[in-house]
Amino acid sequence: MPNLSPQLLVELNAVITRRHLESVAEEIRNNATECYAMISVGDDNYATLGNTRFGGDPDLPADMQWPVDPGNSQPTYSNFIAQINFAELPPLTINTGLPQRGILYLFVRYMECAAEPVILDTRYFDGSSDCLARRRVPDADSLCDEYLVDLVPQRIQAVPAVSLANYRERFRQHIEENTQEIDGEDGNLRRIYLDSDLRREGQIGQLLGFANAGDERENLYRQVVLARLGKRRLVYNDYWDTMQEYEAYIEKWRSNEQLVKMYQGMREGVEWLTSNREMISDLVNQWRLLFQLDSNSEMNLNINDADPLYVFVRDDDLARRDFSDLAGEVTQG
Repeated sequence: MPNLSPQLLVELNAVITRRHLESVAEEIRNNATECYAMISVGDDNYATLGNTRFGGDPDLPADMQWPVDPGNSQPTYSNFIAQINFAELPPLTINTGLPQRGILYLFVRYMECAAEPVILDTRYFDGSSDCLARRRVPDADSLCDEYLVDLVPQRIQAVPAVSLANYRERFRQHIEENTQEIDGEDGNLRRIYLDSDLRREGQIGQLLGFANAGDERENLYRQVVLARLGKRRLVYNDYWDTMQEYEAYIEKWRSNEQLVKMYQGMREGVEWLTSNREMISDLVNQWRLLFQLDSNSEMNLNINDADPLYVFVRDDDLARRDFSDLAGEVTQG
């Protein structure tokens, strides 16, 4: 059964019909879950303390220090990007695991390119809102990231929505194999349109749900795990489930000497990945998408090639309300 409320299930079914995907409707529903669409309802004028806000200035307790980069001799401050007030979230049908109260503050210390993890600084406060006060962002010259300055503050409303696991290869294969072309559009293209139909007007982010990169072949969950294992470079070897598949792929391109040479140079990494496949899978299952912030004009935020920032959390950490070791990733293009 899909992890959707009756209202969201009706919405999803209607979009499935609109996009002529009835032949794969059950597979789509089985790869869908509830999430929160994070919608901008306009520039935040700071009239309320502690509301969910992206960009601008945060509302911090007096005894909370602004995060700094410990690697610099001069104070270099992390860039504030969002505060999420869990008490403002409407209930979902699924067990979200999120706290029922408290504010999560997200700062970026380092975000260079898609080839490296994002370094985040996070704070969680579950005390009284009476302790909060607006804290001005430090001068731009003293911030860690020159591209995350002057972000326009947005008042954010969380709305229940549907998230599809488009990153799952088997899901995409099932759509491809069980749909026909209609008006020049294959099933996966119609699925992409369906996913766009499910976005809310004004949506600039997501809380929970699935992490889908612009290139759906990228598995960001595995990327997080490989980075934590010190094997991040192997994301470029991570295309085959078995050595047999790898060998067959090389044989397929045997006539292209240059290409075969490149693939053969990946052998050691492929061997490590396939021999540690179960361990990697177990670790991947411990992580979930916590938050996604899209590049958007409302905040004057542009990451790489208009890409999102993804923030992941371990299930065990979330259960302990421990947000100190979140994983950050960005894509490019």
